[in-house]
Amino acid sequence: MSVPLGYAGSALNALPFVPFGTPQLLSGVHVLWILLAGVLVPRTGTSALTGILKGLVELTFFSQHNILVLLISSAEGLVMEAGLLLLGRRGPAHYVAGGLSSSSNVLVLQLTFLRGLPLPVLAYMYAASFISGAFFAGYLGVKALKTAESLSLVPSRGEDGS
Repeated sequence: MSVPLGYAGSALNALPFVPFGTPQLLSGVHVLWILLAGVLVPRTGTSALTGILKGLVELTFFSQHNILVLLISSAEGLVMEAGLLLLGRRGPAHYVAGGLSSSSNVLVLQLTFLRGLPLPVLAYMYAASFISGAFFAGYLGVKALKTAESLSLVPSRGEDGS
């Protein structure tokens, strides 16, 4: 899903009336799977390994970022791992970890081939990516987990788990 989404983001960026960096509003979809893996398999390293695996799959399916996608996905996985370890695997941690993980892709892009972008553009990209990660990975991820629990597809995490 991430490969076609990446190409759709590039097409969106090509529209003349859309500000540069707007595809970052879709970036949270990329980390939804990393969050779900880290919450469903609550062992240290799950999110990091999922990010690496995601990058390898994307590379195999000809991501527009080529080999850089492995670095981007690995960073997303490592940041998600750190977020879930430091903040916990319940409640608001999903939103914050999702936002930070999603916006880590902007950092990788900034350090590699988006050098020299004006600060307001970078700030917009970071904010858009964080909001996207908090929504797609955090909010929708929680909804997906609750639905899977209600259908007995995954074990229940308890009343206070969100």
